[in-house]
Amino acid sequence: MVMDDQDTKRTMTNAYARNRFNSDPTIWTQVQPMKESSRTPGVIPRLEPHFTRLNKKGKTVSAYLCSAMTDHISTGLGDLGWGCGYRNTQMLMTFLQRAQQGGDRLLPQVCDIQGIQTLLERAWQEGFDPQGAKQLQQHVYKTRKWIGTTEVYSLLAYLGIRSTILDFHQPTGLHHDALFDWIQFYFESGAKKSHKPKTVYMTDRPPLYLQHAGHSRTVIGIEILKDDKRNLIMFDPGRRMLRSYRQKDPDQRPSTSTATSLPSPNSTTSELDDDGSNHEEDDVDEVSTPKDSDPPSSLASRFLSSITQHTNLPANLLRPFRVDAKTIAKNKQYQVLVLGEVIDERPSGGNAKWDETGGFLLSDEERDQRKRVTSISMTL
Repeated sequence: MVMDDQDTKRTMTNAYARNRFNSDPTIWTQVQPMKESSRTPGVIPRLEPHFTRLNKKGKTVSAYLCSAMTDHISTGLGDLGWGCGYRNTQMLMTFLQRAQQGGDRLLPQVCDIQGIQTLLERAWQEGFDPQGAKQLQQHVYKTRKWIGTTEVYSLLAYLGIRSTILDFHQPTGLHHDALFDWIQFYFESGAKKSHKPKTVYMTDRPPLYLQHAGHSRTVIGIEILKDDKRNLIMFDPGRRMLRSYRQKDPDQRPSTSTATSLPSPNSTTSELDDDGSNHEEDDVDEVSTPKDSDPPSSLASRFLSSITQHTNLPANLLRPFRVDAKTIAKNKQYQVLVLGEVIDERPSGGNAKWDETGGFLLSDEERDQRKRVTSISMTL
């Protein structure tokens, strides 16, 4: 078989990833995995019946959700008020732990907070983000120093993972329309075409890391309402999952421009509770998620098969996840970190488009180029 340039590049990056992630003991043997008690898998597929129900009630037109391989991570007592950047990073890592490229998982584990701090300091020692390293005095290990978008970008680049930062410097329209437009475009473009219109589209898109001054959250989807208003669907680490959702990770069961960060999180309890939902009663009955009857044929489908079981859902489950445009408008600036590459085609009349073919793994040359953190301005 003759390989073209793209195939050759992909093979090189896969070999690089296998060597770095699986053969270098200095990376993973000296950091600890996150405690599974903080982790709630399988939430995203269980949101689907609620949107369907609201569609029948004439409220929700459609909803687009990210990959169900993304877990919710809760803030613990030890990191309350300063740990949301780390917890949202862990949510990205839950996706990367399950996602594959070239037959290998992108990450072997989800690190605990001290593990993330250790890896970030190693990234700085290797020359990643010298400006950010200087601002944090080259030291975060066993501290309560906050991290933001550029630190997450540098950590991922150090681990050989591709990501892109989008800067929304100022509001557009009444309620950050450009931010909502891009997030809607990101998820809609990942929806598989269907002969019949659907209410809920489960995509394979990675989750998004969303930062503003004072807090960060993980965007897992977007909801379009009948009145053309939109809600972001988000995981907030400051909100603990209901007890009924706390189960073992099915994937772990026995036979898994120069950018600068916005001011980093210093969230009070009230900020963490401000989810921005419109607090009207969703009037959702307890329902069951349908079990997929098709035999699982991949890691992702096996994972989905293991979590989409008949499970009673509490009423009003959407309330903790919905954040409306008015709440988003309370902050002037946002940054979005996207796993993978975003190609800016706006100069030629296009959009800032997520690259479906580029993959997540960096070559040595690409990794070295990311020592200088860059971003794409979305509010030119």
